[in-house]
Parts: sequence; structure tokens; C-alpha cells
Amino acid sequence: MDVHETIAVRLIGEVRVVHRGHVVHPRVVGGARCVEVLAYLAVNRNREIPHDELAGLLWPTNRPQSWYAALRGILSRVRDTMELASIPAGSVRSRGGYVRLSLPDGLVTDIELVRRYCAPSGGDLTTAVADARRALAITAEPALVGAAEAWADKVRAEVEQLRRRAFEIDASGSLVLGEPGRAIASAEGLLALDPLYESAYRTVMSGYLSLGERGQALQAAARCRQVLDEELGVTPSAETEALYLQILRAGEPGPTAPRQPADGDDFVGRGSELQIITDAVGRADRGRGQFVVVTGEAGSGKTTIALEIANRARAAGAHVLFGRCSDEAVVPLEPFVEAVGRELDALGMSKAREWLRHNGTDILRLVPNVARRLGETAPARPEVDERAVIMTAVLDWLTSSIRSGPTVLVIDDLHWSSAATLAVLRYLIHASEQSRLCVVATVRDEHADDADLRATLSAPSRTSGVQRLHLGALSLAEVGALVDAAGTTLDPTTLYERTHGLPLFVVSLINSNESGSVETFPASVAESVAQRERLLPPAALALLQLCSVVGMVAPRLVLRTVADDLDDVAFADALDVLVRNRLVTETPSGAEIRLRHPLVQEAVYAGITGRRRSQMHTRVALLTEHLGSASAAEDYSRLAYHFSRGLDSERPRAAEFSRRAGDSAMSIGAYEDAVVFYTRATEQLVPRGDSAPRCRVLVDLGRAQRKARDPAFRPTLLGAVAMAKRLGDNELQVTATLANDQPGTLYIHIHHDQERVDTLYDALHVLESGGHGDGPATALLLAQLAIELVWVADSRALRDLLTRSIGSARVCGDRDALVAALSAVLVVLRVPSCVDLRRAAYGELMGLLDESPSRRIDSLMSVWIARNQIEYGHLAAAAITRSTLTAVRVSRDPELAWLVSNIDFSIDLAAGRLQRCDAKFDALRDIPASPSVTYSYGRLLGQLIALRALRGDMSEIVAAAEGITERFDVVPIYRALLATAHVDVGDVDAAVELVGWYDRRRIAEIPVNNLWLGTMAAIGRVAAQVGNTEVCAMIYDLLADYAGENTISWASVYGVVDHHLAELAIALSRYDQAATHLDDAFAEHERRGFMGWFAETAYLAALLETRRDGQPSDANIARAQLLADDVGATAVRRRIDALATT
Repeated sequence: MDVHETIAVRLIGEVRVVHRGHVVHPRVVGGARCVEVLAYLAVNRNREIPHDELAGLLWPTNRPQSWYAALRGILSRVRDTMELASIPAGSVRSRGGYVRLSLPDGLVTDIELVRRYCAPSGGDLTTAVADARRALAITAEPALVGAAEAWADKVRAEVEQLRRRAFEIDASGSLVLGEPGRAIASAEGLLALDPLYESAYRTVMSGYLSLGERGQALQAAARCRQVLDEELGVTPSAETEALYLQILRAGEPGPTAPRQPADGDDFVGRGSELQIITDAVGRADRGRGQFVVVTGEAGSGKTTIALEIANRARAAGAHVLFGRCSDEAVVPLEPFVEAVGRELDALGMSKAREWLRHNGTDILRLVPNVARRLGETAPARPEVDERAVIMTAVLDWLTSSIRSGPTVLVIDDLHWSSAATLAVLRYLIHASEQSRLCVVATVRDEHADDADLRATLSAPSRTSGVQRLHLGALSLAEVGALVDAAGTTLDPTTLYERTHGLPLFVVSLINSNESGSVETFPASVAESVAQRERLLPPAALALLQLCSVVGMVAPRLVLRTVADDLDDVAFADALDVLVRNRLVTETPSGAEIRLRHPLVQEAVYAGITGRRRSQMHTRVALLTEHLGSASAAEDYSRLAYHFSRGLDSERPRAAEFSRRAGDSAMSIGAYEDAVVFYTRATEQLVPRGDSAPRCRVLVDLGRAQRKARDPAFRPTLLGAVAMAKRLGDNELQVTATLANDQPGTLYIHIHHDQERVDTLYDALHVLESGGHGDGPATALLLAQLAIELVWVADSRALRDLLTRSIGSARVCGDRDALVAALSAVLVVLRVPSCVDLRRAAYGELMGLLDESPSRRIDSLMSVWIARNQIEYGHLAAAAITRSTLTAVRVSRDPELAWLVSNIDFSIDLAAGRLQRCDAKFDALRDIPASPSVTYSYGRLLGQLIALRALRGDMSEIVAAAEGITERFDVVPIYRALLATAHVDVGDVDAAVELVGWYDRRRIAEIPVNNLWLGTMAAIGRVAAQVGNTEVCAMIYDLLADYAGENTISWASVYGVVDHHLAELAIALSRYDQAATHLDDAFAEHERRGFMGWFAETAYLAALLETRRDGQPSDANIARAQLLADDVGATAVRRRIDALATT
């Protein structure tokens, strides 16, 4: 049997039950206490555990009086967890005051299996090593995540000891079996757990000696000596000293060959960090995605360790991708562009096309230059949200099933990433948790507190697989190992004191010494670079400065073209000098030249005078443009960067390329980066005053800001409208006005923007005056105007606006305009008098969308479609619509995500899955900030009332009475809702007073808007409950025309109108009418699947019998109780039980 099939209960990592393909998390099933009890039972499954012992575990102090009943409930959840994993129900047996967990034959916990793997074995060494490696794989995460008591600490200590034993077996056995690399890795893992484990140092030394890495072996010996001396005050054992002498003798025979310049610096130390990252890659290989952040000051070796990990992972069979972020330019999604582009190039033509056939070609949107080289075409279809397409493409590419092993994505210098890059990375981290992807990112300490970067590094949406490593200075022994490996005469102690162990500074001084440039020890990396610069020939110095202007990575073709004062030989000689002096490296293909480190670039760039620097930037930009290769976002952004830092005479070109870069960024969903580019374009444009080009850029900027959820979009676009009017440019005025449409939850919140309304009327006037009153722009403007006026205009005016909008769209035959007009009907016309129009609009809209199944529907439109489907009782259809709103489509917009969570809540509420609703409602309490409006009072009151009408009580609403009362004049339904809450908690007198305020005039003055029907139902319901027959009669007459409709607070169902008519008729003693309404209400609630309200209607049936016959029948009470219990309608059950006792 496979190891994974043997383990039934996983106690290492997050506690979970796994069996026959099921993975069940007890935290999800029963919460934290279910985790605690299941873990305790599993650890102690070989004995009967007294109930009292479990109670002591759960309630070490203040044990509740009803603890036994509570414990039985927790054990029931534990049984549910096991059953959900298809493990027999009898696995958790409780009898005679004891409980025991039993697993079917052949199944064990992971800790039991690790004990078996680490136990002394009489078998051969190969088997022992294989078992140890299995144990290491299982114990890669902490044990009992989520269990916090002292007993769990003892189990964790045992697991850690077992892991040490597994490392020891693997390290020593691998060395004997001729696998020195593996031996070193396991020995370093052991040392990470126990730095005083001397035999592990000997394994590391022997492993490096077997590999011929004498310098690394000596460094391990030095580390051993230092640790033993500092921690214990002792010297290494005779066995370790003998091995050290053997290593020294190994380097004595014969002269050594001259040392050749290497692409990377000699790698020493960092054993524990390497092991941690190596373990993370291993976990990713087992389907547990990882995110590792390596931090440290500039020059601490972050890139070096990342490259070392990349090399090791590649050698072990992983797919390794590398991308970096540039300081010199904002390149949209730069690390993903570089990583994916290089991988596609490396795959070769045929294999790349095979991968594209498997994964889809959306990824080519990111790398159009590579697409051209492959002879492929990136999909050109317009998307509502390009970000969602790109994020999905990146995730699918990196986690594709076509990959044969784990994937390691290294992102270097993440602190220089753009906002859009961080947004995509955040989604990637969230969505890859259950994948074979390991992301390793390097970050400078000085930038780690940036808010956007910090939000990414904390990975708040991940429950596991996140690690953060900090690289400190090298030790004296490690500096000595570098000196020894370099074969230099520098004194390690002096070098350590001068550099404080900063790796780049150490290497820089070693390189300076090799080049003969050490006049005196420099005080910094910059000074060290300056010393080497002074010794360079003029041609080499000029080429180095050119590299610093172009960037960290410079295409050789660009360098050769710009350095046209050098012939080919002189250029090659100058480049060779820079390579020998370890200032630059060449890529294996020779197509690119890389500076050794960003600090080298900064030092060289700072040494160029301002005027000459501007000239060089301009020359680089002009010749790059002349080469004709600029066609992607990365090309335009770099050209914009060089022109913007170039001569003032090139400002128009800087503005033009900034605009193009913004357009390209928008095309791949890098909205935040587009904001940066368009902003630069507005700053670079000449002349400074009003102009059509400036107005167009402002419109583009406003659109990008809106997509990026930047609240500045509104003033930007209003400014563009004003500028267009001053210019007399009607087309620009209409374009700017249409770009300024409402976002997010404003659609469901009482909000009115008079300035925005005025711009819409102005734009309509411009079109109608110009004879364009029936075009698509008119249709869109009318639809937007109706949405803006939804809370201030009467329903007839709104209906007229939308009828005109639909008519204009039909006349011009513009499908998109018609879709916008029809969808606006769903948003705006939710008044009873427009029921037929809204139903017709919904049917036509769904028909149009069904005609183009490949068309991606706007996310907000999908929310409104789902909301209407809930109202109509099409709950299955609503769930399907909701399923299209995937995480990738909503993750970047908190408002949209909140609306989608509302839909989830409302579907469950409508269907009567009320227990789920409690947790979902609590999640809704975290209301996101709007980019335009900060007012959010009452946004959850409708949902809360709808839920508490069926489940729980309304004490929370009563507690908020002061704030609700202050807003009676703003939102008329608030008075009725507060009165309902008072009735619910038993304060009938307060409810009577509130309901007594209503009279015919006041009811007639309530606006007939989207809240009207719900307001009438709420007033009628509470009036019936307090016996105010005068109000009941008025409301009955108003609602009678709308029997068969549904009352709903945005998406939260509040029962069909027939239900409320029945309650009013009962209060009015119109029992025959009540019976008829009840029959209709039962039928409608059952047809629509509103099972919570079906139970509430059953309560009304019992209430009717009580009022008409003096008491309810036992059959009706029993039926109502059963229906309420089935859906968890505790508030309904409370009312039914009150009837039963009367």
C-alpha cells in the first residue's frame, strides 16, 4: 500500500483526516475544539480515554456545568469528520464514560508511521535510508497545527526528535551509499535543529571532500570549531580534527590550475537557510505550495542564495523559472514576463507549442515578443477584466499538469516590483496553496515595511506554506572560507572587521585585490567599485557606464549599437576587461550583459555627471527605437524611462511612450502600473494648458484609476469633462462622461452624486443637439443616468429613461449598449409597478448572453443577474451564475468580493440553509471601504433582519436603536425594522409606540422606490404582531395588487407577498382570505425553494387555527416544528412553541 494510502489521520501540519481521496479538516466541520479532541484521540488511540480527561483538556479551568452535553456535541463533530472521510462511523466509540478512536486495519496516523520508519532496523542500509527520507518528507511541517495545550507540545517534541533521527540516518547512510550531495543536505538539516551535533559537521566535511569542494569542507570545519568554542568552550573531537587534517592534505599535491572567472560568487555558509528552502521545495513537490521570502540588507547574498537554490532544484528535476524586478523602470508584471518568456524560449519551438496547446494561449498576452518568435498570436478578444485573464494564465502556466516535477519561481528584488506585479503575486500565493509551486522572493530590509509589499509578504490568505528567512552577516569562519576558496593573500580577520561580514563587500574586496586595485581598504562597496573603475581602460570604463544607464540587464545588441565609437575588437576587449574584473557577466548565450549587483549599478551610475547621463539616456532611447523592436509593455516602459531621463528636447517622445506604456499595461491588466505611466504622460506633455491630447490622457488615467480602485478616478474624469467642454470637443466630453460610471457597492447603497448627474445631462444635451440622440452613446448615458438617479427620481421617470435607453440601443443595433440598458433595468427598476418590464428585460438579457457563451460577462452584472435569480426563486441558476465569479475575478476588488459573499449568504438564506448563514453573515460584517463613499451605515441591516426573522433573535438590532432612530427620516423602513426587533425581544410596548406613528398620510408619503415593497411588508408584519388593525388594513390594501411577488432586501429574501397578506388577514380576522393567501404562500415558497419561509408560513397556518378555532391542531404544530427544525429556523420554532403552550 502507498504511504499516502496508509495514513488516515495526519497530525503533522494542519490536523486532517485523509482516506480514499477525501481530505476532511475537523476545523471546518466542528471548529477548534473538534481539532483538539480528534488530535488527542488519534495520538492516544491505543487506550480508552475517560470523558473527564477530555473535559480537563478542553476546559482546564471554569469547566461548564453542562460540560458532558458539550463534550457529546464535540464528539459528534469528530464522528462527522471521520464519516466524511469514508471511515466507518464506529471508529469513535464512546461507552461507559470512556471514548476511543479506532482505525481500520492497515491505517495509521502519520506520527505512528514516522516512528516505524525511524525505528532501528535489521534490514540493509538502502532500506533504512529510504525509510528515513520518507520520515523527513512526512515531518516537513510542524506537528499539531491548531492544538495549543501542553500535551501537544510533548507530541511536537517527539516529532522533532524523530526528525533528527531521520536526518542522522539519511546523512550517514547517504555518505556511505555514494550520495554526498544528499548527505550534506541532511546533515545541514540536522545542524539546523541541533547546531552542536558534531558528527553532522563531519558528514558535511566528508561530503564536500567527496565532491572535491575543499573550500566548502574547510568552511564547515571552521564553523564546527567556532560553534563548539562559543557554546561549550571545547575543541572538536580527535575524530573531527583528523578529518580536518585529511582535508588540508587533500589540497597539497601538485600545482593548481589558474582560477577562472566564474559567473557567480563562491558559495559558502547558509546551510540552515538552504535546507529550509530545500525542504520547502520538497513540500511543494508533494502538492503543498510554498512561498519563501528571503530578506536582508543590500549585498547580504539574497540573489546568491536564490540562484544556488535554483541550481540545486534544477539538478533535482524541478522546473525553475527566474524573473527579477528592475529599479530603473516600472515594467508591468516584469518578473512573470521574464520568467515565462525565458522558459518558452528555452523549451524550443515544438515543445513550447505543445505546452501552449495544453495550457492555452492566454499566457502569450504577457509575452507578445515571444509569441512572435514562436510564430503564434496572442488572443486578441477584448475582455472585461484583463487582470483576471492574466492571473489565471500565470497560475495555469506555473501549476500545469504537463510539468513533470515541482516548479520553483524565483523573483529577485521583489522590493522594486510594481503594484500590479504585487497584486498578481498575491493572487498566485493564495491560489497555489494546493499545488506543486514554490515561490522564492528576495527583498531588501530597507523596503520591507512598504505597505503594499508588506501586504504581499504576509500572505494573509494562506494557512500554510509561508516562510520568511533573514540573511545576516557571514561569520569570521565563512569569510575565511571565501578567502581560502579565492586563493588570495588577504587576512580573513582584517577583511571581516572591515566588511562586518557583508558578503558582497567581502567579495568586492577580494575582487579588488585580484585586480590590483586595493590601494587602501575602501569603506563601502561603492568605494571598492570606484577603485576598480579608476584602473579600467577608457573603453572599458565607458562601456561599464553605458551598462549602468541601460539597466541591470543590457541587450548586447543595444550596447554594441550605442557604443559605435568602438570597433568589434575594441568592444570585445572592453567587455572582456569588465568580465575579468568581475563587474559584469555574460549570459550563456552571450545575448545579454548583466551587472554583478544592483549596488554596482548604483555606484557606477552615480559617478556619471548629470548632463552626460541625460545624453546617454537619450542616445539609448533613440537607438533602441531605431532598432524597431518596441511593441510590448516592457519595451514601451523602458523607452519611456530613458526618454524621461534624457534631454528636455525629447519630452514629447517621453510623453508619447509613457502613454503607449500605459495602453500596453491596461491590455494585460496592470492597471496600477498604467496609472503610473499615464500620470507621467500628463507631467511630460507640452504645452501645459488645455489640449485634446492632454484630455485624452486624462480620460485614460481616469479609467486606469477606476480599474485600480483609486478614488482619484472621479476628480480626474470630472476634470477631463471640464477640459473637453472648454475645448468644445463634444466627442471627448461624452467619452470622459461615460468613463466615470459607478463602481462596486454604490449600486446597492443609497448614494447620489449631483455633480456626476449634471455631467450626464450635459453629455446627453450635446448628443441630442448634434443629432445623435439614438446612438449607442445615448443609450449608455441614459442607462448610467438612471442608475445615478435610482434613489432620488420617481419610478416613472426612471422607467422613461431606461425605455429610451433600450430604444436607442435597438435603433442603432449596438448589442453592448442593449446589454448595458437591460442590465440597468435589473439594477434600477425594482419597484412593483415595473415587475413585468424587469422580467422581460431579464429574459432578453439572458437570451443575449446565451447567444455568446464565450463572452465574459462583467462581474458586477453577474452579481445582479444572480440577485434577480434569487428573487425569482431560480436558486440553482443563481448558484451557477455565482460559480462564474471565481476568486481570480474578485480577489483584487474587496467591494466586489463582499457583494459576491452577499450572494452566497442570500442563496443559503433563501434555500433555508440557515445554520450556514450565521458564519457567512459574520464574515459580511467586514464591510470594505468604497473608493467614492465612506458612509456605510445600515448596509447590513436588511440581511440581518431577514436572517433573524427566521433564526436567532433581534437583540443586536435593539442595541443599535439610537443610530437607527436618528435615520428614520432618511430610510423609512428603519422604523418598522426597529419595531419588529422590539417585538422579537419581548418589548411590545416600544413596538406599539413605533407602529402607532403610522397613519394614512405618512404611509402615502413613503417614496415608491426599490425599498417600497419591503417597507410595506415590514410595516404590515409588525402591525399584525402588535395588533394595530388600522395600519394592517391600510397595508393590506396596498399589498393586495402584488400578490405572487416576492419581498427582498437587496438579495435577502423576506417572504412572498401572499405570506404577508395572510398575516395581515389573520390580524384583521379575515380568516377565509387568510387561508387562501396561506395556500398561495405555501405554493410560492415551495416552488421557489424558500424553505425557511415555508416553515414560517407553516407557523402562520398554526396561528390562523389559534385565532379562528381557539387553539392550533397538534398536527399543524408538529408539522411546523419539524419544518422549522429541518432548516434551523430557531426564531420560527420559538414562535411555534409559544403557540403550542397557549
